[in-house]
Amino acid sequence: MDTLFVGQNYIFLPETPSTNSFLNTLITERRLAEGTVISSGFQSSGKGQAGNTWEAAKDENIMISVLLYPRFLSVHNQFLLSKCIALAIFDFLTKFLPTAHVRIKWPNDILVSASKICGVLIENGLKGEQIEYSIVGIGINVNEISIDGKRTSMKTITGLDYDLRYLEKILFSCIEARYLQMKSDPGTVSKDYLSVLYGFGEKMKFKDKIHNVEFEGIINGIHADGRLI
Repeated sequence: MDTLFVGQNYIFLPETPSTNSFLNTLITERRLAEGTVISSGFQSSGKGQAGNTWEAAKDENIMISVLLYPRFLSVHNQFLLSKCIALAIFDFLTKFLPTAHVRIKWPNDILVSASKICGVLIENGLKGEQIEYSIVGIGINVNEISIDGKRTSMKTITGLDYDLRYLEKILFSCIEARYLQMKSDPGTVSKDYLSVLYGFGEKMKFKDKIHNVEFEGIINGIHADGRLI
């Protein structure tokens, strides 16, 4: 494994309800090294953003959860980790899809030509004003082709079959590189995030879910807590 810590402790589960839930239970039972990865061939109850589920075919996609200890981040700056992980996945995908139009859709979904190829769910454990640990769930559509028009996969784009375990190792390297960059140079992480943010600087339609109204606006930036400007 060509990493210092991400993926060095690696657990593969042929099937589990949720890699995030499994890892969350595991850390209550014993101390785990930073960078511990839970990978699964199938999630029967995969978790997505805002209580949604993440559906994926068996043994055709990357489904992992990574344990991190970003205790250098305060609660108010926790969105920096979302930027970091989204950029790591962007870095990973552009190694294999160099000509594709890969963009990050706020907050941390990944799109290729406006179709979703990846979802991220980060669950933080807090201690006062600091983050005690983060469980980073990542689902990437790889070899699955029977998906709807709103989603895509690496195979759909290239026509190639991919070795999932090999791809995971590349992904681990990308995560570790961006994570270490976040520690040493958070400003570059924020700058890079905006440079590949879907719709940044463009007039787009948005929906205010609280007041159930649609409006037009231009994304000018991101607050430290993750809210769009």
